Amino acid sequence: MDGFDAVFHRVLAGMSSDPIISGLAILVLFSLLQDFFLFRRLRRLVRGGDGKTLEGTIRKLDERVGALETHAVKATTAFDNIDERLQTSVRAVSLNRFDPFKNAGGQQSFTTALLNEKGDGIVVSGIHSRDGVRVYAKDVTKFKSERDLSEEEVSAIAEAKKKL
Repeated sequence: MDGFDAVFHRVLAGMSSDPIISGLAILVLFSLLQDFFLFRRLRRLVRGGDGKTLEGTIRKLDERVGALETHAVKATTAFDNIDERLQTSVRAVSLNRFDPFKNAGGQQSFTTALLNEKGDGIVVSGIHSRDGVRVYAKDVTKFKSERDLSEEEVSAIAEAKKKL
């Protein structure tokens, strides 16, 4: 201990006579205090609040991120599949009622268009007369048909297109 006391007294004597040594001693003391507090914070961080290590927490978070990424890929695939299926399902329906003959009333005849987002589907017409009802169906592709369409059928397809 005599050696330590001698060095300590020598530093104190140098501090009082040399301002550079005083400044350096203050900086060393400040650095030691800062090191002590940082070491305590680091030890608390690594230990964790409930006794778990920081490394274990990081590993668990990495596993959860991996699981979320896998789920995101599956969800994206499922949504793409659903989008493709929705494009081919009936998305627009229109119904027009009309009188095909001048002297008939009650608008018993009808035209219905059933279309998907691409404009594909069918148009169904039912013509009511005194003798009975005749029903016609025509394919529709991209909002047009290869068969001749009546005014009512064209109107039904146009209304269905507006709903998309």
